[in-house]
Amino acid sequence: MVQASGEITPAGVSLCVVEHDADARTSLAALFAGLGIDVRTYTSAEDLLSTLDQVEMSMLVSELTLPGISGIELLRRLRERGVRAPTILLSEDSDIPTAVDAIRAGAVDFIEKPFIDRVLLRRVKAALEGSSPN
Repeated sequence: MVQASGEITPAGVSLCVVEHDADARTSLAALFAGLGIDVRTYTSAEDLLSTLDQVEMSMLVSELTLPGISGIELLRRLRERGVRAPTILLSEDSDIPTAVDAIRAGAVDFIEKPFIDRVLLRRVKAALEGSSPN
């Protein structure tokens, strides 16, 4: 878990990051640290699901391709459990049908890697604020 300080400071906001690659996970946590929100990181979908009752998730940023449960399946399982946190899925290897599947599963955005940090931050801020990222 990374405590952050910065621009957005609503009480109780917790952004969860699911990324199996340690370097990418650390990088994402550091990137979001400037938003002034609690950032929690997980190595797999199963890790997040096993602690779900202990987390008040305001937003989820997850890699699409994870060991075990995929990012899209994680999103589906969260929706089945009543979790409606805005979700952004990230992917290195993607195609249009996969992106459409992610949006149909409930993702608010689907971003290809490599991404530009400021673009991802803008989209995360917009999702947290419930507005369009444009």
